Amino acid sequence: MMQKKNIIKRILLFIACISIIVTASVLISVNEIEKISVAEEDEMQMLSVWQIDSFEGGKGSRASYLQSIGDEFSKQDGCYVHVVTLTADAARKNLSLGNVPDLISYGAGTYGIETYINDKIACYSWAHGGYCFITLDENADFGDISIKNTVINCGTENLVKAAALLCGIGEAALEKPTSAYVSLLNGKYKYLLGTQRDIFRLTTRGASFKIKPVTEFNDLYQLISITSTETEKNYKAKKFIEFLLSKESDIVKIGLMNNKKNYNDIMSAMECIDYKYKLSSPVSKDAKEQLNNAVSNSDINLLKKLLK
Repeated sequence: MMQKKNIIKRILLFIACISIIVTASVLISVNEIEKISVAEEDEMQMLSVWQIDSFEGGKGSRASYLQSIGDEFSKQDGCYVHVVTLTADAARKNLSLGNVPDLISYGAGTYGIETYINDKIACYSWAHGGYCFITLDENADFGDISIKNTVINCGTENLVKAAALLCGIGEAALEKPTSAYVSLLNGKYKYLLGTQRDIFRLTTRGASFKIKPVTEFNDLYQLISITSTETEKNYKAKKFIEFLLSKESDIVKIGLMNNKKNYNDIMSAMECIDYKYKLSSPVSKDAKEQLNNAVSNSDINLLKKLLK
């Protein structure tokens, strides 16, 4: 009887030992998986990108476009990209408080970020727009453009007044973007000095119209610069910029342009233009004030000098 009891005890002890070993193995496995997951997460870097809309785009969102490119880049390079939209004022405020992203995408002529750029090449142009005269009169030849029959889309933070001055209509009426577009539609003005955004507005409406690209001046450049001070982040940031610039034909998704021919409609006339004067870089606050003063005073000679 005693022998039988000893056999039972041994069996129960063996089962208990096996249970402990199995439980310990499971716990070790779970712990190792957690360690691996944490290690992989630590290795996955993140690039923070600020998008500043300094001028009207074509269609869609530039921030969403950048994020979609970032998502593709993440799958290819194993680096997260997070895009946030800020106004120029909000960006300047954050920078002054020490909140600096890894990259900033901004419009030419933006001031207050130039001292934070950390790269031998200060800025890369990844998209641009352009100014143009638009008319609903299919018989118009644009030879009679004047300050009386033209309305100017005032834009946002871009120097449309500089474009108007260089085109000889600096004193023409200035209206907010949508108002200027409506004034053209209502026949109040024969011509509108607008941008690619107005082309898409009229196209969406199904209107018939003609355009004449402005070749005298352009400042509608979307630039991107590296602002990170970390060596490894700089390397990833440069790779992201290269990836962004490689997506040349995708630019039509947001109705903007680059240095290639991508359109086969009315927008094709806006592509690959050799501008006489242009502003395609960030500037200091003083430089921006000088440009604005030259335009306000209709000093075309000073304006040309500043743009050289």
